[in-house]
Amino acid sequence: MASAIVTVRAAEAPLVDPAYLATIKDDYKGPDRGMTAQERATWRAPDLSRMPFAPPPNAVRAQAEYEHNDGLLVRWGDENQLLTVMAVAATTLDATARMYIVVTGAPQQASATSILQEARADMSRIEFVLQPCTSGCSVWMRDYGPRFIDNRGARASVDHVYNRQRPVDDAFPDVWSAQRAEPQYDIPLVHGGGNFHLFSSRRAFMTQLIGVENPSLTNQQIEDLYLAYQGLDVDIVPPFPRSFDLTQHIDMWVFPVDDNEVIVSDYPEAGDEVPNQIADNFAAAREAEGYTVYRTPGWSGGFGTGTHFTYANSIVLNSIVMVCRFDGQDARNEQARSIYAAAFQDKRIVQVDCTGIIARAGAIHCIVMHVPNGAVSLLFNNDFE
Repeated sequence: MASAIVTVRAAEAPLVDPAYLATIKDDYKGPDRGMTAQERATWRAPDLSRMPFAPPPNAVRAQAEYEHNDGLLVRWGDENQLLTVMAVAATTLDATARMYIVVTGAPQQASATSILQEARADMSRIEFVLQPCTSGCSVWMRDYGPRFIDNRGARASVDHVYNRQRPVDDAFPDVWSAQRAEPQYDIPLVHGGGNFHLFSSRRAFMTQLIGVENPSLTNQQIEDLYLAYQGLDVDIVPPFPRSFDLTQHIDMWVFPVDDNEVIVSDYPEAGDEVPNQIADNFAAAREAEGYTVYRTPGWSGGFGTGTHFTYANSIVLNSIVMVCRFDGQDARNEQARSIYAAAFQDKRIVQVDCTGIIARAGAIHCIVMHVPNGAVSLLFNNDFE
């Protein structure tokens, strides 16, 4: 696996010493983002008919990733090189961002602390969250983590049923809400959280995978649930073929920039006609609505069927934007960096080596959950009532 070295420009030194980074080992190798063969063979959609419809009793607001956030929530143990680089970037390049790092216990916390201190992360802005786990926990926090909302000036969360047979992961939102004493609302949907992107205008998008995973519900019923639980108007769009993208998640090819700006991947290569048409249609529809649309390269190949290379799976965190880079793709890497620099003119673009993780059907957006400020009353907009 390639080291997760960060560069801000090709000529600048990486944030973490590559020699030290190469010594960092994973505590375990968890499952990839897609289902394992065993999971696929045994997966049965849970019966959610007895889960009560119990949304927040008042209007709520879901915060966009490009708004100011308190920090990022991640799980330590797998992809530790990548997590180290991201923690250094978050805690040293932004003035206020924090990292919330889930660990299995005191030994793993001590190991992570030692690694991050040596890498020169700002430990004053790193907080550890405990969830015991002996097996079955994974790095894909975006897919199972809590989805935060502003509940009349207080942070709360919405929890879905994780679309994988990974009970420790699926239980994590309960752990967070209990430890933080924050309200949690269980939405009666099977879902992988990366199949979701929202704008502060309360517009949101997901692919039709959500309908496949909830066959007893119509699209309208699903959209009504998101309006009730998160105050969002959801559009459901076609997914990429599973042969091209194993996850069929929208965060693999769409990235919100601002209320009326969005990055959409572009797939002009032969053999990529279906995802290219889906992405082109999405881009054209947004342009017709008045959005500014930026296009970054995307393609399939390198590791075999189902590996989807994308620059849209990125992270905006206050004053910085973390963007993938891939070995052997200098021209595309620079093209993507330039597009992000144009889209986020007031932010620092940080390129993160995703060569290793991309073969696992995900990248850096997939392994974090944005955490808004705990007291978020200033974010609440009466227009959402």
